[in-house]
Amino acid sequence: MLYFAELAGKPVVSSDGGSIGKLYDFYFLGSDQPLLTKICVVSSVGYLYIPITSVKSINGTIILAPDHESVEPTEQELSIRTHLLDQQIIDIQGNKVVRVNDVVIQQKPYYVIAGVDVGVLGIARWLNVEQYLNKALAMIGKTVTSNFLSWDDVQPVELSRGKVMLKREETKLTRLAPEDLADHLERLSLKNLTKILDLLPTEYEADVIQNLNVGRQRDLLRNIKPEKAANILSRIDPDEAADILLTLSERRRALILPFLSPEVKTPIDYLISLSATDIGDLATNDYATADPEELAGKVKARLKGESATLSQLSYVYVVNKKKELVGVFNLQELLAQDADIPVYKFMIPNVIVISLTTPKEIAMKKMIKYKLYALPIINEKREILGLVTIDDLLERMEGRLI
Repeated sequence: MLYFAELAGKPVVSSDGGSIGKLYDFYFLGSDQPLLTKICVVSSVGYLYIPITSVKSINGTIILAPDHESVEPTEQELSIRTHLLDQQIIDIQGNKVVRVNDVVIQQKPYYVIAGVDVGVLGIARWLNVEQYLNKALAMIGKTVTSNFLSWDDVQPVELSRGKVMLKREETKLTRLAPEDLADHLERLSLKNLTKILDLLPTEYEADVIQNLNVGRQRDLLRNIKPEKAANILSRIDPDEAADILLTLSERRRALILPFLSPEVKTPIDYLISLSATDIGDLATNDYATADPEELAGKVKARLKGESATLSQLSYVYVVNKKKELVGVFNLQELLAQDADIPVYKFMIPNVIVISLTTPKEIAMKKMIKYKLYALPIINEKREILGLVTIDDLLERMEGRLI
């Protein structure tokens, strides 16, 4: 077997030994049999794309046939560097996300991609320290092996979108919690998101959609058939269904609502009718945030200094460098942590949120259902716009029964 990390940068020569350049990339067909179709060579005149049929040998120095020529890749041909290397895989069996660190090439008798390496040895090959790593581990009686995933376990449909997904049985997707799968699927294109959702059992699909961010929910319900949208919404709590529908235009809602049964449609219609007043006028920016990588000790010290200026410190919201809301924790959870524990290890990733279109009655019901004192308002990019507390809601609603 050949590893891409060991081949990248190797000299490429003509059959008479003349230097042409260095190997930069391989192109292949994103199919069940991923044949290599071209090599990409960095030369003095730029990138050359040489058909694999003009390659006499790849092991060590890459030797080309005398009559080789450069031919631009087609839309059907994918790049190892762009579409495989460093891309993420949803490991359904292990319930985790892993990354492609190296690509394994085999000749049988054609050059094909045999699989990918998602282990530490894949990284070690790129750093040229694989041999030293093995020796160092041997000295302490340990070994490390490649974490190899066969191409049979890779889903080609995602390659053109810059993703790789394991081709396990689709029903195994349901081993992931709906909120975890939703988090992974949000990174896909709308087309591929729809394809994956179509593989799921209807009840589980509804749970996953309920956990997508507001922008993704809106885009999805805009583009699927009204009958299917209604079928999904009928399996979600009326509060959540109304909240999702309110992100759509009145015209789109009018296409979906008639497909709901009367017993489902009636409470949703009522909740939508309550959305005339923007909840944003109750929002406050008086809340605390933390970075996922920030250590618990640092957060404790910082909040101690900020507490005098914060009227509400029940929760700390975790915001990443893209300003996306990715988690939440309360003060009790924070105080229980050792100082050197990063926030992402103890935060709750499934944050209960509302949007600017959420009626106050739905916000109140969410607070009661999940026993929360406050809810963050987010936009379609999952950025926090503000915070609404139960005290402010009760005051505005003037004690009206829910």
